[in-house]
Amino acid sequence: MDTPLLQVKNLQVKYHTREGILTAIQDASFEIHQREILGIVGESGCGKSTMASAMMRLLPPNGEIGAGQILFGDQDLAQLSEEQLRYIRGRDMSMIFQDAMTSLNPVFSVQEQMTDALKAHQWDKSRKELRAAAIEMLDRVGIPDAARQIKEYPHQFSGGMRQRIMIAMALMSNPALLVADEPTSALDVTLEAQIIDLIRGLRNELGTAILYITHDLGVVAQLCDRVIVMYAGHIVEAGDIFSIFEKPKHPYTQALLRSHPSHSLRGTRLTTISGRVPSLKELPPGCKFAPRCEYALRRCDTNEPRLIPIDGQRVLCHGYEPDWQGENPIMTLAVAATADEVAGTAVEKTATDEVVVQTNQLRTHFRDHVGFLAEILGEEGGTVRAVDGVDVRVRRGETLALVGESGSGKTTFGRTVLRLTDPTAGEIVVEGQDITALPQSQIRSMRARMQMIFQDPTSSLSPRMKVSSILLEPFKIHGVRVVNENDKVDELLEMVGLSAEQTDKYPHQLSGGQARRVGIARALALNPDILVADEPTAGLDVSVAAGVLNLLKDLREELDLTYIVITHDLSVVSFIADRVAVMYLGKIVELAEAGELFATPKHPYTEALISAISLPDPRLREKSERIILSGEIPSPRHPPAGCPFHPRCRYAEKRCASEVPLLEPVDGQGRLSACHFPERVQAEL
Repeated sequence: MDTPLLQVKNLQVKYHTREGILTAIQDASFEIHQREILGIVGESGCGKSTMASAMMRLLPPNGEIGAGQILFGDQDLAQLSEEQLRYIRGRDMSMIFQDAMTSLNPVFSVQEQMTDALKAHQWDKSRKELRAAAIEMLDRVGIPDAARQIKEYPHQFSGGMRQRIMIAMALMSNPALLVADEPTSALDVTLEAQIIDLIRGLRNELGTAILYITHDLGVVAQLCDRVIVMYAGHIVEAGDIFSIFEKPKHPYTQALLRSHPSHSLRGTRLTTISGRVPSLKELPPGCKFAPRCEYALRRCDTNEPRLIPIDGQRVLCHGYEPDWQGENPIMTLAVAATADEVAGTAVEKTATDEVVVQTNQLRTHFRDHVGFLAEILGEEGGTVRAVDGVDVRVRRGETLALVGESGSGKTTFGRTVLRLTDPTAGEIVVEGQDITALPQSQIRSMRARMQMIFQDPTSSLSPRMKVSSILLEPFKIHGVRVVNENDKVDELLEMVGLSAEQTDKYPHQLSGGQARRVGIARALALNPDILVADEPTAGLDVSVAAGVLNLLKDLREELDLTYIVITHDLSVVSFIADRVAVMYLGKIVELAEAGELFATPKHPYTEALISAISLPDPRLREKSERIILSGEIPSPRHPPAGCPFHPRCRYAEKRCASEVPLLEPVDGQGRLSACHFPERVQAEL
């Protein structure tokens, strides 16, 4: 093997806080070779981003490298001065930050930011040469019309385009090492596929080594060569991609893999990891994972484990020590059940024939606001066609999923169904009552029967109210008398799997998963019949997300709820949904039973979405064809003529540019597709 490009030896990172010195990384050792992609995975709070910051020496002022070495070639980055680091950063090492919008300067154009960054390391080039180099890199990462768009500002680009600009800036000097910190965490599945394909292609073209940090196991399986699993600041397992995913040895790695949702598991409950990642202030003695480990024994609570080499992997676990007493229960992960076995493990309630939500040609349009000067000059705002003629029926007890990229109209449709947003045209019928034109005073009385779980749980909960007050608020709004408020709060918390100790906490004191559960409890307070869940697992770690999905399925069975689930995560859809409506530019382009849709899509957009799913199986990276959609979803202000998807469709013909396809049956099973050539999608599978 060639000499490692980067070697990390016994790294320790500390933070100085009011509570004392907290150790965020302890005794971490690994290496990266040229042209290699090394993935780092783990839940939030495990030290992944701290590791990235330490590699680049970008720790906050209260952070320090307490011990160890970071050898980049023959230089120890931990010992270099800021002046020496400035010479290396951006030239030999670069970083893609997690949030492109906050990382790019909003007051400078893309051209100014890129050329200034390049000039810092290439003083001998003229401004014209620097601009040409920046345009060339923007072209390489797929920015259309780069010579024109380079003059624009970050806010004028979509999220996917901003991420591409960040990658272009990081790669301009052709660095030997690229550190990517969650570069696709906020992107749609299609944009994620584009970025993964781009990073893989640039690695092959430029020979760049990449340290890729994420909590998405699917992305790691499809992209990386080797994997490091981190927990509470420790490397608990490390090895090549196939060993880690096919024969995981550490109980934490095993639990993470079992938490990932898929269609084959829809009849079961996902594995969840009890408890949460410990705070740096309250790290347990002994093995840090012991309080959450199903195999833990007495020694795990008191003795620190050591990294043990086994079968080409390294594992931080007492279970692999030679003197472990008794039969070792950790050595192998249980073989996954077959689809037939899974189907027989649980009996789910089926939806009735009663339609509880129906929309007929529902439209929700918005008018752009124009500035004062534009209004004086006679300019008018355009029309944003967020929802543009949607017909859908949802049966009692059914889970209907709405999927599509950001800008498809999913959230606007969900809000319009609940009359949180007023429709422009069409009908909304809820439990046989037309609520389209009802005044808000009458709609408010119906809120008890139809509720929404909002996408961001923290911002949807009042920061000035304790959990107990948040949960009791619906009863006060609707004038419902509660005999014993404390008992009711405890009952609601127990329903969503939270303990009574959360009662007196404020939202900012809750974890992401806890805040999500409080939001669900509040929505369930008045025993609704219909729940609209907007991105219920967005931003959550895989185990926390598994707990939320289990909860939603359990509540549906117990309370006979009807769900409209809005998400761009197709793994969630395949696990929880009965039927799926695929939305694109405010229209439904395909509607089918979940199993049929994933097995045989009948619309090119659905086909592309499914192909873009990153499954936690590295064997699939060579077997499956990933359909990379060109460009991004058009603006709903100026939708294309004809079929809205035709500018990005690989099957498009002349008629697609002028003739709008109708949402029509394509088989005798109730499947609908808005495509002129649905049979071609089937033929290409």
